[in-house]
Amino acid sequence: MSNNQNLADKEWKGIKLTPIEEEEDGSNNYTEFKQKLLLDLDAAGYLKYVDGPDYNPPVIPKLRLSQQVQGLDSNGASVTITVLGNKTVIATAKQQTEAWLAADKKAHAVIVKAVPIKKLYVVRDCKSAYDAWMALKNEYEPANALTAVTIKQQIISYQCGTHKDPVHWRQVMVQLYQKLRDADPTMIPDSEFAKHLVTLMMQADAWRYCRDSLRDKVCQAEHMGKALSSAAVLEHLKHEEVEMRITPSIVSINALVTGRGINESRDTGDAVPSAYAVGSSNQNDQRNDRAHQQQDKRPTPYNGQPRSAPWLRTFCENVYCKRWKGRQVS
Repeated sequence: MSNNQNLADKEWKGIKLTPIEEEEDGSNNYTEFKQKLLLDLDAAGYLKYVDGPDYNPPVIPKLRLSQQVQGLDSNGASVTITVLGNKTVIATAKQQTEAWLAADKKAHAVIVKAVPIKKLYVVRDCKSAYDAWMALKNEYEPANALTAVTIKQQIISYQCGTHKDPVHWRQVMVQLYQKLRDADPTMIPDSEFAKHLVTLMMQADAWRYCRDSLRDKVCQAEHMGKALSSAAVLEHLKHEEVEMRITPSIVSINALVTGRGINESRDTGDAVPSAYAVGSSNQNDQRNDRAHQQQDKRPTPYNGQPRSAPWLRTFCENVYCKRWKGRQVS
């Protein structure tokens, strides 16, 4: 029994939720905390003590004692009637409550550990995991709603003008949408964000074909009862950037990296002579080869051609001379 209890204690103490973080601008990661908390507690079997369809805290009925009352029978004679109390029901309910409250305390402790120190006052007076859960929800969700409205306004008003960088515009739009999803995942659905990308994209004439093509895809998707995803729109924009040579393609990047690797392997391969391969036993030949190579690598002050007479030589032939190469010799 004690071993099972130790394993259970070790299991719930090992649950680590994503800590709640709040930025200086008022934004926070409560949405991430909420989603991961529900998954972690559900996997550990503690979600029913916090929220969800299985949340059903036990209720202990009020005590009702047994009592006797006077009444009349069918013949009109006086009789004593005994009304039973609910002691047995209360005893059973208390046993169930003890087990439930023990697990509720563990879930409560797990939630409080994820709260930052400066926000502990939010859950200080909470008596259960559900109370702590609702207190955090009331604290952070209104702030997230205000942040989400602000970010939404930034998204729908961020037009890519003719003088803006379309790559930078696309990256900023993705970053804004990620922040919006963190604040409120339901504020702008993915299909609506895809339409904003098509509407607000570059309006220059060079982008007309891409813009018209995306608009046709949006209309076709709606006609078929489907929604064009933002991932498809972003992929189309990236492809157009490559076609217009604004950004390099994956093929060109891979070719560049591959070419660099080949050159490096060639450089390192030429520096190691085949005579030094494993299994060569002639050490003297290796030393002679090294010495010969070192001599070959040393710069020669003059070339191997025979020197001409001084009066016939016009230019200095010493390529390592400190004087300017090609300077006429006096």
